[in-house]
Amino acid sequence: MTRIEQRPSSVVVTTLTVIGLVIGVVVAMLTSDVILGVIAGASFIAIAVGMVRLWVGGDTQRPR
Repeated sequence: MTRIEQRPSSVVVTTLTVIGLVIGVVVAMLTSDVILGVIAGASFIAIAVGMVRLWVGGDTQRPR
């Protein structure tokens, strides 16, 4: 039985990236600290995209 490779949709990943960017900008504006905004945005993007990959069951390695 062959395994079907599923990957997260590029629309989902792009949407999560935009949300992370918005979160980063909002945090940076509210705290007046750019570093906190970068940390918040990057953390959201990393966690959200990682969870989507786990949910879809996509592998992080490219098929050969």
